[in-house]
Amino acid sequence: MYKLLVAVLVLVAAAGVCLADVEQTDDIPVVEGFGGEVKVVEESDVLVLTTDNFLHVVGPKTAILVEFYAPWCGHCKRLEPEYATAAQELREEGIRIAKVDATVEEELAKKYDVSGYPTLKLFKKGQFVEDYRGARTAGALVEYMRMHADPNYTPPPSEVVVLSAANFSEVLESKEVVLVDFYMPGCRHCEALEPDFEGAARDLKEEGVTLAKVNGQVEKDLFKEYDIRGYPTLIVFRKGRQFEYKGRRDQEGIVEHMKEQVKLPSREIATVLESTNNFARTDANVIGYFPEKNDMFEEYIGAANELRGKLPFFHTFDSSVASHLKLKANTVTVIMPEIYHSKYEEKAFRYTKTTGTYKEMASWISKKSVPLVGQRTKENQAFKYENRPLIVVYYDVNFSHQYIKDTQFIRNKILPVADKYRDITFAIANEEQFEDEIKSLGLEDSGENVNVGAFSAKFKYPMEPEEDFSADVLEEFVKQYKKGKVQPYLKSQPVPKRQEGPVKVLVARNFEDEVINTEKDVLVEFYAPWCGHCKNLEPVYKKLAKQLAKSNPDVVVAKMDATANDVHPGFKVDGFPTLYFVKADQKDNPIAFNGDRSLKSLKEFVIRESSSKGGNKTAKDELYPQTHRMSPHSMFMNPQSLTMASYIEEA
Repeated sequence: MYKLLVAVLVLVAAAGVCLADVEQTDDIPVVEGFGGEVKVVEESDVLVLTTDNFLHVVGPKTAILVEFYAPWCGHCKRLEPEYATAAQELREEGIRIAKVDATVEEELAKKYDVSGYPTLKLFKKGQFVEDYRGARTAGALVEYMRMHADPNYTPPPSEVVVLSAANFSEVLESKEVVLVDFYMPGCRHCEALEPDFEGAARDLKEEGVTLAKVNGQVEKDLFKEYDIRGYPTLIVFRKGRQFEYKGRRDQEGIVEHMKEQVKLPSREIATVLESTNNFARTDANVIGYFPEKNDMFEEYIGAANELRGKLPFFHTFDSSVASHLKLKANTVTVIMPEIYHSKYEEKAFRYTKTTGTYKEMASWISKKSVPLVGQRTKENQAFKYENRPLIVVYYDVNFSHQYIKDTQFIRNKILPVADKYRDITFAIANEEQFEDEIKSLGLEDSGENVNVGAFSAKFKYPMEPEEDFSADVLEEFVKQYKKGKVQPYLKSQPVPKRQEGPVKVLVARNFEDEVINTEKDVLVEFYAPWCGHCKNLEPVYKKLAKQLAKSNPDVVVAKMDATANDVHPGFKVDGFPTLYFVKADQKDNPIAFNGDRSLKSLKEFVIRESSSKGGNKTAKDELYPQTHRMSPHSMFMNPQSLTMASYIEEA
């Protein structure tokens, strides 16, 4: 009998029937699947799928959403209650959602190209349709699934306001906060953003945030007025005032960012104790004193919005607070924390121009908030320490009470040098936080407690490590640097002794000669040896190089391993592959390639941007057929305006 049962089970498995179909248990629910009913475990009304039952369950469904998750993933844990609530509500309507533990069902996750957690994918009749990119809330999930499960579903009316030249000023000036999407019909990045933007508009309606859009094909004057060069461009307006949008570009990210934008960027201080408890200890504090709300107060709030998240902002209407902090009426004061007090600079700076604009005020605050020798961090480097030349001293920087004495001992050696050379920005930085930068200076093996690097607009210069760091040692390095006698450090592979193949190989040491100083146009690919997209591009790129060598020899096709060589400062490389076209007569204005990586698109791009425009008729006819002109909006593509997902290969 036992042998017979084993034989039956083997035959069932060979026939491809899920064992759950034949094993009758009371605690495993039944769902409709291929070939009839299928036994599937449920957790909080969410179907738990495996490799064995996946197609049985997903195949017959008009629409089903599947979450690929990892048990340890924080984002997955935050989604779990929302997902369960959505599952319960949808089940009553006959709509199911499911989940797959991608750490267990690795082959299934690989099959559907799951590279991050959680990933939610929509399937219809067993076929993958799209990734879900909406908000991770029960309401958003329910609405999304209703839309895809019901062929007669009518989506709610759009909450996105359509702006034109006729209503633009009226709408923006009447609303507290408006996020405007400047888009171009036919732009694939604009089309990808649209559902997220629509969803965010619905989610933010009750928050008092308006989302609006401007069609660039119709409203050309508005695009020109706001200098829109890339699509889509998002701009935040407050009572008509323009601010940069700095959030993510998915529905959840837009909602999260804009909820923060509604909050007042400056905290009111009503008592002396509040200032003591809330002032930052290691950063400049900005406070405005206004006996009453007036025009200057409104400009101050505008400046705080301009610098939102970069500095702590406060304001007070209380005269006792003002007296304690030595504030004057209708002024803005930048107060340096005690750790940066020294005989070389002021402890506070006061802005008194009552008619100044918020832009002017923000610019003044930005400059005055940088100490003579302050701590540069990963968080503040783009805001406070973007100016060049910059000299950074790396050591064990720590302003906690236990280590502040040692930190200040080194900083005090830097102060007199920084005071003497005020045309240079000086900073200290924690050596562990900037381990990658120290390595980029070639100083990772110095063995010294203190290392120094100088940064110009183009290159970086390491100071020869000294066992005893002192003000004299630092000043001598600064003198030599200013005289141009310090050699820049370049991480570079050896310069190739000979070039083989149609694509020229570049390294950091020959990049200037081969790209910047040459009188030819150059197409450059920055790649990574491990990058799958780079490997796929390689045969296409070689073919392009061969064809251009014959038809347009004034264009050089080149590549550089950006993981083994320092990238020239004129080029921004955020992902791989990144391609730029450098014109012979515009070496300081490299043009990013943003098309699909086909031979046809690359050819069209090269000829469109080429200084010689194809050289002769034969080359132009071969590389740029008249029937395949680029659409007008594609000429405005700007990598700075794209979502990172469209620009970078995920690791």
